[in-house]
Amino acid sequence: MSSIPPRDPYRLSQLALRLLQEAPAGVEVELPGPGTALENAFVYDAVARELLREAEGGRLEVVRVTEEGGLVRSLVFLRRV
Repeated sequence: MSSIPPRDPYRLSQLALRLLQEAPAGVEVELPGPGTALENAFVYDAVARELLREAEGGRLEVVRVTEEGGLVRSLVFLRRV
């Protein structure tokens, strides 16, 4: 994964979907942050919120989410089988 954060909503959505697809089914996965394309707090928040939208559709279960200052700071999810 590139360390350069995506800049447009389409690329952020694609990144979130790729992370979801690469997550093993039935295993808790913490959304990575430092040292990844999600190192920037605003990029992390945007991707986390995209995954939260996917959870509403039933593709994943949100195990834990932490928000601080209006931004999602950590997200743990479980991809459904």
